[in-house]
Amino acid sequence: MIRKFFLFTLAVVPMLSDKAHASAISSLASIPVMINLIILIGAIACLITAIKLFTLVKGGSLARGWQFLVISFITLAFGQMFVLAEKLGWFALTIDIAGFLYLVTVIFWLIGLMQTRRVFE
Repeated sequence: MIRKFFLFTLAVVPMLSDKAHASAISSLASIPVMINLIILIGAIACLITAIKLFTLVKGGSLARGWQFLVISFITLAFGQMFVLAEKLGWFALTIDIAGFLYLVTVIFWLIGLMQTRRVFE
């Protein structure tokens, strides 16, 4: 699965090259931006999987834990979007919104895992 994401990313970036967007493409092809793009794709894949699992529990005792995990993947994806937007130069922020969203992500992961642990005890 990780190889598919990596190969997809390597295949898409060269196809995006256009003379009018050369500077954006050159910044998109840098290694830190590629890593952030792969993390964003992974976060979206985890979000989709978590939503499918959340719908499978159908309000059962595990539903609350999975609800927090879904929210955490949403905040992780938004944090990665902010990081990519800053690295690509689309906008600059004075405060570290991505860092705050990462903190919220970890808090929601912890709450979701604690809820799930309570069900299994």
